[in-house]
Amino acid sequence: MEKKQEELKHLTELVLGINIKTPKDFELLQKEIQQKTGQQLSLSTLKRFWGYVDKDNVDYKVRVTTLDILAQFAGFHNWVSFCQTNLEEGDESGTMAYRNLYLSDLQVGTHIILRWIPDRIVTMRYEGDDLLTVVESIGSKLRPGDTCRCMHIVENTPLTLFSLVRNGELIGNYICGKEHGVVFSVRK
Repeated sequence: MEKKQEELKHLTELVLGINIKTPKDFELLQKEIQQKTGQQLSLSTLKRFWGYVDKDNVDYKVRVTTLDILAQFAGFHNWVSFCQTNLEEGDESGTMAYRNLYLSDLQVGTHIILRWIPDRIVTMRYEGDDLLTVVESIGSKLRPGDTCRCMHIVENTPLTLFSLVRNGELIGNYICGKEHGVVFSVRK
């Protein structure tokens, strides 16, 4: 159970886009949770869960409602679905209930924001016909103006961008979040 909670912390930080270390980080997390889920977690609850305070309190038990809210923030239905959809280390197959994004469902001009570890943020614009153009890139080797093809994004899994073109030259394929996967948001 503790391993799953550590995975949830890691995924929450990935969705937030930062490693949570300071009181301001917890305030940002609290605000983002409220905005994304419509639910409230206290700063003290978040700090206790991350071990920022009460580190010696071995009797501290995390409430399921806290785990549910954090799992929802990370893109899952609840804590149980988070625990069921993560593959155990060494598993080569299993079921997944991660969020999916089919680019064909988007309107041309829609922006997709991708995040992956460590501190990579790439904003892409959907051009239609599975074509994406990089608009902004922070910490990534992708550059504004690069184009690539992608049909489908599955959150919390690695993302392969096909036929990456830079300055009119085909570079090849590009993988994002190879080890821990990507998270995404959509902005019109």
